[in-house]
Amino acid sequence: MLRNILLGAGVFAALFAVLIFSGKLPIGNKASTPAGEVLLWGTIPESSMNGIIQAFNPQAKTYRVNYKEVREDVFVQTLVEALANGNPPDMILAPHQIILSQIPRLYQFPITSLSEKTFKDTYVDGATIFSDPTGAIALPVSIEPLVLFYNRTLFSKHGVVNPPSYWDELAGIVPTLTISNVKNQFVESGIALGAPNTPYAKDILMAIVNQLGQVPVLNKNVLANVPVTEGGDILPLSTAVRFFSQFADPTKSTYSWNQFAGNADDMFVAEKLAMYIGYSGELNSLRARNQKAEFEMTYFPQTKGYNTFTTGARIYGIATLKTTKNPIAALTAERDLASEGVSPSIAFAVGGVPVLRTYASSAGLSDVVARSMLVARGWYDSFPKESTLYVSTMLSDILNNRYGVTDAAELFVSRLQDLYTPH
Repeated sequence: MLRNILLGAGVFAALFAVLIFSGKLPIGNKASTPAGEVLLWGTIPESSMNGIIQAFNPQAKTYRVNYKEVREDVFVQTLVEALANGNPPDMILAPHQIILSQIPRLYQFPITSLSEKTFKDTYVDGATIFSDPTGAIALPVSIEPLVLFYNRTLFSKHGVVNPPSYWDELAGIVPTLTISNVKNQFVESGIALGAPNTPYAKDILMAIVNQLGQVPVLNKNVLANVPVTEGGDILPLSTAVRFFSQFADPTKSTYSWNQFAGNADDMFVAEKLAMYIGYSGELNSLRARNQKAEFEMTYFPQTKGYNTFTTGARIYGIATLKTTKNPIAALTAERDLASEGVSPSIAFAVGGVPVLRTYASSAGLSDVVARSMLVARGWYDSFPKESTLYVSTMLSDILNNRYGVTDAAELFVSRLQDLYTPH
């Protein structure tokens, strides 16, 4: 009986989704006008979202959105418990990894309500992680590209004129930017890469895999180490990990980081780290923490010899749960919160930029962000906690000589594939 009720509610709401997003449901009709309250759970702090919601509700007029913050690290578990207890939210606002992990619980907008072409014409290419030819499971509201931060003063001090554009250039200048004392401790480091404690290690590695022409995960198949060149001579993940891990290998000239080096962002702010890879929205906070330093931002390094230009992305989306008791208001709220009038405020609240394609040509937008947001890509990482742990384990196994690079990469793929394989 419960299954039939839920199925019926799902069909009912899906039909209303078509009508709402196609404009065929007249707003003046009382029976179809969104009304009541809907609850939105999000990973964005309430201190940042409350003002946005307070400004939004008067514009909504006939319905109201209430917002509750749920920490990202416990979001999925909290949602599962709420569903089991019968008091889940109507909608969720979260990074793409969380959205992807909840696909079975989310409405997919039919192609008739939001066509694939309209989606692609409206949003940057990386947003298609929420869409396929049959519809969209969420509407994107923010994107943040992975970039390279560097300290201009340290570059000048060591005679480095320009930041690197390619990975081989980066590896070439790291020895110049790294200074160690007699105890082999870092006084200044070129870059924080290689060790398990590297910030965004997983994101960096998978972005390099993308540069090598491979999709990390496609249709629940883990392809990160599947060769893409003729003859199969390049294993993407193994190649990326071999390059990445050299910066934490004491036997290499590029050795500039290890698990005892501290927090990379703290070291960068203290001007003891020349380069730091992070997300573009971090620039303002890094500068605020050390206003005397000359911190700059440039493009995420690319792989020379490949006809690609891409970087990693952190994307936020908003989606409606199938269990909502107020589908008309929830779906309307999702559409309106993701609109051009509201989504920029949400994007800025998380340090990102609007996912709208037209925003890339906005006056005053950093050239680095403008170009990077157009080529930034996330990947189908629907088990983010586990995949992060597996990357850390892979790097640790290599640096502690438990496995060679190829074997460690294949073990990572095997572990990840187990997660995507139905049991």
